[in-house]
Amino acid sequence: FALCDELSARAQSAGAVNTLLFEHNKIYGDNTDGVGLVVDIVKNLKIELHDKSVLLMGAGGAAYGVVLPLLEAGVQLSVANRTPQKAWLLAEKFIGVQFPRIKGEGFEAFTGQAFDIVINATSSGLSDELPAITANNFANNALAYDMMYGRETQFKKLANTCQLNNVRFADGLGMLVEQAAEAFYLWRGVRPETTLVIKALRDGTLI
Repeated sequence: FALCDELSARAQSAGAVNTLLFEHNKIYGDNTDGVGLVVDIVKNLKIELHDKSVLLMGAGGAAYGVVLPLLEAGVQLSVANRTPQKAWLLAEKFIGVQFPRIKGEGFEAFTGQAFDIVINATSSGLSDELPAITANNFANNALAYDMMYGRETQFKKLANTCQLNNVRFADGLGMLVEQAAEAFYLWRGVRPETTLVIKALRDGTLI
């Protein structure tokens, strides 16, 4: 990030880069995480984001990387964090005329409030912990999206207990593939077809 001569709006909002382009003797930095998340939800999961209420759990680097693309998709975004001050700081970075529909609070501020989409951007899956939410935070037909993949997380287990409300669970494997596809597009001008790649990764057949 610090070595880049130019930064995309996505990289600036994330405060980090994961994709570098070397052109005209300059280093251009971008961040494809957020667009990877949005594309996975809209294209692969077939969920329209505009006007959806979204609870983003976590206010660390993973959260910063996805806020701008989510807001650009037209969601009503709430950021919940164990330390409320960090959620406030994240929200304040984006609050303005362009994005008035974002707020940040501690988890307790969202007790009993139901959301169309709940995204886990915390590291709770690594410690087998559950973020401070309950089944009441999922609206009917909600999406529970865990950026973690390859693990049976407590967040996934909670989502699976909400089958009567038709809560759907998705992990972050699709996001991983889609952010890589966006980077490939920036490098080569070609957007890979990701459907078969995701399927092969889930089936364990990709070599």
